[in-house]
Amino acid sequence: MDHPEETGGDPGPTRGREATKARILASAKELFTNEGYGSVSSRMIASHAGVNVALINRYFGAKRGLLTELLRADGVFPGLIEGDPATLTRRLAEHAVSRLHGEGTALQRALDDSAGDPDLQKVYQGRITTAMIDPLTAYLGGDDARAHASLMSAVMLGLTRVRLVEGATALRALDRERLTDRLQALLDLCLDGFGEPEDDGEPGRG
Repeated sequence: MDHPEETGGDPGPTRGREATKARILASAKELFTNEGYGSVSSRMIASHAGVNVALINRYFGAKRGLLTELLRADGVFPGLIEGDPATLTRRLAEHAVSRLHGEGTALQRALDDSAGDPDLQKVYQGRITTAMIDPLTAYLGGDDARAHASLMSAVMLGLTRVRLVEGATALRALDRERLTDRLQALLDLCLDGFGEPEDDGEPGRG
């Protein structure tokens, strides 16, 4: 006999719901990684997980919600942002260069191949704020932290855009350490003057 939670009936006990959600997420991650995001449907995920497709909508709001949840667990930016402030820009530069060379988790590499998918782009747009700008803003603190966080994010995302649009062949041909140094220098410039008080006085006035 099927369990209610697996056939789309009333939700079962909390432990059963959480186990079902975990099974759905595991199936989605495996299929997205092996087949590509665009090739996988909610019905394929439900079949793989052994549940009714209605549960995907109930728990995750369709396939895009599944991807959002997976990226939240698989995401790397919050982990990079935590740590010694003195090495923040180096950590971000090293990560960006590693992604430029196609490194990353199996899921991230698979999603790179589906970068043009409209659904995927919408999820990524949301993560620009939740996984990069918001954590950087909180990490930096201060009145103009969000402006600096946004500027740093623009540099990082610009490199990503070049990689996705034209492959960044010329950049990948550069010496990796030298490229990392230059990217770090750009990120350091984004923080130039951060935390310093602004001079509100007019020139020549005491």
